[in-house]
Amino acid sequence: MLEPNVGTKCWNQMLEPNILILSSFFFITNAVSTLYKKYYVYSFLFCCLTLSSLMFHTNQTIYTNIIDKCCITSIVVYGGYMLYNKHAQIKPFNMLLIVVTFLSCLFFFCYGYYVNDYCYHPDKYVGDMFHGMIHLISSFGHHLITFL
Repeated sequence: MLEPNVGTKCWNQMLEPNILILSSFFFITNAVSTLYKKYYVYSFLFCCLTLSSLMFHTNQTIYTNIIDKCCITSIVVYGGYMLYNKHAQIKPFNMLLIVVTFLSCLFFFCYGYYVNDYCYHPDKYVGDMFHGMIHLISSFGHHLITFL
C-alpha cells in the first residue's frame, strides 16, 4: 500500500525551486552581454551552455552530462581565447580577478570531487549550493572577460 500523501510529496518536490536550475539562468546574462558587445560566437556558446545546464539539471543522464561538459569546455576554451586576445589591455588586478574566478571554480569542482566535499558534499543541499556558486562565479568571471 502507498504511503499517504505520496502524490503530494512528489508534486511538492517538482514545485520546489532547484538552486542549480535557478543558477543556470545566470548564463543568460552572459549571452546578452556578449551579444551587446558583438561577440556573436561567445554569445551563441553561452546560449548553448544555458540550455545544456538546464537540460542536465532537470534530467540527469550520461548524455545530458556529456552535452553539458562539452558546452562548459567550449566556454572555457573560448573565454581563454578572448582573454589571450585582450590580455595586453587588461589591468593586472583585473587579470588576477579573472584568474581567481577560474581557479576557484576548478577548486570547488575538481578538488571537491577528489575530497568528496564542496560540490560533491555528502549533503546534497550543501553540494548544490557550492555548484550554484560555481555558476555565479564563472558567470562573473566571463563578464569580466567580456567587458574589460
